[in-house]
Amino acid sequence: MGLIHLFIGLFFILLGFLVRYFPGMIAGYNTMPAEKKKNIDIDGLSRFLRNGLIIMGFAVIIGYLLFRWAGWTYMANMMLFIVAFTGAPVLMLASAKYDHNPGKKSKSHFIILGILVIFVTGLLFMGFMTTKTQFSNDTLRFTGIYATEMNIPDIEKVELTDTIPAIRFKNNGFSLGTVHKGIFTLKDFGRCRLYINSGKGQYLIITEKTGFKTILRYKNNQDSQVIYERIVEML
Repeated sequence: MGLIHLFIGLFFILLGFLVRYFPGMIAGYNTMPAEKKKNIDIDGLSRFLRNGLIIMGFAVIIGYLLFRWAGWTYMANMMLFIVAFTGAPVLMLASAKYDHNPGKKSKSHFIILGILVIFVTGLLFMGFMTTKTQFSNDTLRFTGIYATEMNIPDIEKVELTDTIPAIRFKNNGFSLGTVHKGIFTLKDFGRCRLYINSGKGQYLIITEKTGFKTILRYKNNQDSQVIYERIVEML
């Protein structure tokens, strides 16, 4: 399964246990005056947050696996965002019942929601950031969330094409909409490394002597053409 889904799912689960055993981690509670803390059902709140975060964690992991098994790749990739943007508001609103202070309620649930939104937004930003190709002596480096390096002498051939075989499933990568980055299994090609930044443009296929392929795609064909010509010159 995708490491991002596994990592975030386990993160939610771990965070749930930490909040239960270290309730001081709950945003806003640790800075509350003592008289207000007395009116917080911290035992109930920490239990509620623990259970909610654990459910969110398992929902991300199991939901991803079930949708991928059913062949609904798009829904599988969306599980992280579905869980985060539905689960967080539920936790935020429902946790208010544990605050028995009169008047204005605690802002802790809004802070929790903000942290989750920032976390998911950061992952989206990293995933959609255009992969850059850098050349250094006999080394080719691809930047971004799944950065890697390739030795020019290890390259067997490089080619430009308008189509590639269909993606069967994601082994370890980021996939949302037309953006696919990481290790994927393609029909006929088998396991490949993809840096597909757009739904338009030519594909640049770099085949190593081992047969492993790295496939890039940019919206502007000129970007792929420049990389292609540079690699050909170095071979």
